[in-house]
Amino acid sequence: MRHFPFKILILCVLLPPFLYIYSLQFLERAIQTHCEGDLASRLIGDVTPLLEGTTRLRDVLQKNIHAFIARHKLVNWGVEIDVTITTQNGDYLFPHGYEETRSDFGTVNTFALAQENYRLLSDGMIPSVKVKIAHNTLIANGILFAFVLLSLSVLFLFYRRGARKIRADELAAKKMIKGLADEHQRHLKRLGALENQRSELNEKIEQMKEALAAEREKISAAEDEMVEELVALEEKIDQHEAEQNQRLQEIDVLRNEINRYEREKTSRKRHVIKGGETFKKRFNVLYKNLAVHDKAIRGFINLTEELQIKAEEVIHQLNDDVKMVPVKRKVFGKKNRETVFEVIFAYKGRLYYRTIAGSRIEVLVVGTKLTQNKDLAFLDKL
Repeated sequence: MRHFPFKILILCVLLPPFLYIYSLQFLERAIQTHCEGDLASRLIGDVTPLLEGTTRLRDVLQKNIHAFIARHKLVNWGVEIDVTITTQNGDYLFPHGYEETRSDFGTVNTFALAQENYRLLSDGMIPSVKVKIAHNTLIANGILFAFVLLSLSVLFLFYRRGARKIRADELAAKKMIKGLADEHQRHLKRLGALENQRSELNEKIEQMKEALAAEREKISAAEDEMVEELVALEEKIDQHEAEQNQRLQEIDVLRNEINRYEREKTSRKRHVIKGGETFKKRFNVLYKNLAVHDKAIRGFINLTEELQIKAEEVIHQLNDDVKMVPVKRKVFGKKNRETVFEVIFAYKGRLYYRTIAGSRIEVLVVGTKLTQNKDLAFLDKL
């Protein structure tokens, strides 16, 4: 999880359910508002048959409301539309309950029916629309799938970014270890050559000793010369032994350097992670008008103490008044041609920032002249 933010994982797990529930509620309210506006114009239609007494108001309402609900395609996707029509006096017009069965035979009292329709229309109608989207329906499952897919996409993007960083670190470490291993092999080969020379010299000494013993009786005059040569050979052996010991010491030093590098690498990783979190919290508390990018935090940590003081002075000026900060030049990205401003501090320090939504300032990169090429390459990828 070193290159994968834990809070992003939590957000991607928790946000889809919350967004799903909120979206259902929002969609219910939106459909309800639309249906209320649309229903008001479709309740009665032509009032002439009602006033003439040829049809009942409740029958017209029932027919129009059923047709209104049937026209909505969202009903087939799982949206439930419940319509209630009442009068100002509290009479239910739709849906209406049990009524006595009326015979279709005989003469219909159109005047009484028209009078009843007129009374109900005069009382005024109060339509009420309730929209409900049940879970495990087509539209609900589609919304939930969309949010889950969005969450998985965000997780995949952060995973790819972390994987690239891990691969880069591993390649750098392998390259350094390979260099040390090659150096170690060269020293081992040289040590082997010295061992061969020592064996040859030992054999030669033995031969010289044997020759010296055989010729001592015959050539006593050459004894001193042979002794001197023997001493010289022994000195050479001592010299080779000293050189061999020196190579062994160099090998031990290289082993210690490798071990020290591994320990320092682990300690430096922990220090960078802990320091990055500390500085990020500190900048968020001290500089409310700024947004500081993670790249800027990492660059700030790698600066010397003197450069950190100068860099924070520029950050403080950006937080108070961006016009106080002298800009050296503008850097344009390759993709969206977004303007990024470059500021120099302490001669070799470099700081890059841009303006974001709400007229706020975002500090993108903090580095030095030595890291300028890498920093500009990072800005091109924004």
